[in-house]
Amino acid sequence: MQQKEGLVGYIYGDVGSTEFNFAVNGHSIRKFDYIYAPHKEGNMLAQVMDLRQRSDLKFDEATSMMNTGELRSIKTNVSAFADVIGYRDKKGLLQSPRTPFDAGSAIVKADENLIRNVLGLSASKENGAYVGLLKGHNLQVYLNIDTLVQKHICVLAKTGGGKSYACGVLVEELLKKKVPMVVIDTHGEYHSLTKPNKSRKEQKNMEKFGITKRDYAGQIVEFSPISSRGNLKHLTLSGTNLEAREIIDLLSAKLSGPQIGVLYQSIKEVKEYKSVYTLRDIIDAVNRSKSNARWNVIASLESLDSIGVFSESGTSTSDIVKKGKCSTINMKGVPPDVQDVVVARLTKELFDDRKAGKIPPFLLVVEEAHNYCPERGIGRAVSSSILRTVASEGRKFGMGLCIISQRPAKVDKNIISQCDTNIILKVTNPHDLKAIIQSVEGLTAQTYREIQRLPIGVALISGAGLQLPVMAEIRTRETSHGGRSVDISKTGGEPQPKIPKTPAPTPQPHIQLETPAPIPEPSPKTNSTTEKARNVTRVANRLGWINTDNPNEAMKKLTEEAEKMNENVYKYLESLSKLGRDFCHNENPSCMKCPMSQGCKYRASLGNSNSKGKGLFRRK
Repeated sequence: MQQKEGLVGYIYGDVGSTEFNFAVNGHSIRKFDYIYAPHKEGNMLAQVMDLRQRSDLKFDEATSMMNTGELRSIKTNVSAFADVIGYRDKKGLLQSPRTPFDAGSAIVKADENLIRNVLGLSASKENGAYVGLLKGHNLQVYLNIDTLVQKHICVLAKTGGGKSYACGVLVEELLKKKVPMVVIDTHGEYHSLTKPNKSRKEQKNMEKFGITKRDYAGQIVEFSPISSRGNLKHLTLSGTNLEAREIIDLLSAKLSGPQIGVLYQSIKEVKEYKSVYTLRDIIDAVNRSKSNARWNVIASLESLDSIGVFSESGTSTSDIVKKGKCSTINMKGVPPDVQDVVVARLTKELFDDRKAGKIPPFLLVVEEAHNYCPERGIGRAVSSSILRTVASEGRKFGMGLCIISQRPAKVDKNIISQCDTNIILKVTNPHDLKAIIQSVEGLTAQTYREIQRLPIGVALISGAGLQLPVMAEIRTRETSHGGRSVDISKTGGEPQPKIPKTPAPTPQPHIQLETPAPIPEPSPKTNSTTEKARNVTRVANRLGWINTDNPNEAMKKLTEEAEKMNENVYKYLESLSKLGRDFCHNENPSCMKCPMSQGCKYRASLGNSNSKGKGLFRRK
């Protein structure tokens, strides 16, 4: 039971079971403080939601004082309004009282044990992420890390509300626990995780929160889809063996029915002769189509190929997702349409490989999420579909999702509703507030009003093992904050932006933090081509039309020859493949039955006639 040493007031007036008023004893209580209220059903925890000061000064007296300037003694007292949270029963379940409180009951400040027990602040330093202090109390708030990663997170706030700062705190905590992460860094802010926080203004706050400055340079790996520069590694995406449905998902322009048919048919024809094909091969195949619908397909595929992020061997997902590492995908300077494609393709590769168990469980952090998964009817992004899939299915496969946005109303509501942990900072836009209340469970009309009044740096947190939403003061970052606003003007003259110095060239070879292993030349594999391609190569060789055993080279030469003769390329190749399947076997070929036996160099080498062929193909 609580002691009356921390007495703050007494309940008065009409009293209910879920709320009550109490007269405040002195000025020892503040808004959002937690209090203990005695009740016959159990130890009740309540929260102060409002304070009001009453006085005996009347309006006429106040106007008279303005005219005369005379001040009289004014008697005041303070009244507080409290919302009842409840108590824990013998089974540990949160219960609300079913009968009213008693008027005249003494109210005292709640102690740490009662607050932790009722609110469910069970996570500790060992298994939790330390995000800050409970508002109004010197009580550290830890969020359960397993719940954070497994059940998705959303961080929402207005511009300048502290969302990137709060996410930086979260990333620091997960790095301490060696949780693998991939961050879609739209503005290049997360490079600051490699630098300690040297801000003098924040030094005192570090002492308040019990932390010290440090950096995580050894755990940060930075990628860029533009090119390798500095410590940034070049991120490329696999552009081989793309299926038609994957390409359609990546295209910003929608294809019509006939255009989709051309794409499917072209890929089907390419796959018959190449087990490994590129986007360029698909474009060539579409170009050979006789359909008039091919022109728009070619234009769309050329646009996709021109973004320059697809390669025959893209960056391995195992290089991006590593135990204890955070990989940031720096999108600074990347055009928005390219960003969209990179996020879509990269997320799909990560999700597929996580399902296959090729990479460890990890958390995907998406900054500026309204650009990549906009609400239906507001915008369209090719990455929307895969992010919705991760939000609904990622939990089962160990792929967590954290979305960060300054415009909650523009983010897909299905994705927000799938997030179990919500970190909401100051939001004032009515549309954004409405979207938050509709998408986040456990928020009330009272919460709606409080979100607008939140001080910068204070967050409303729900989920992550918490039984009820709590207000927490986000702790100071250990690392430098890369999302600070730029100072436009300073006292004493124009701002002088700091330009990073370009290191002078030296005769020594360039040394990177991690020296990439040499890329071995691809070795020929017996199963790297299709059976049809091998049949065509064997037949063309035996006929004496080509002099290479490499199926890829053979396909290229025969394709060029068919185009010179204005033949349909795939019908031409299909005829050769059929000869190899029915007659020209690898061993014991049926030369006597083969329609191309006349003029076949292979048969001539066996001692047969050298007369010219009169079969399916005319050769000069």
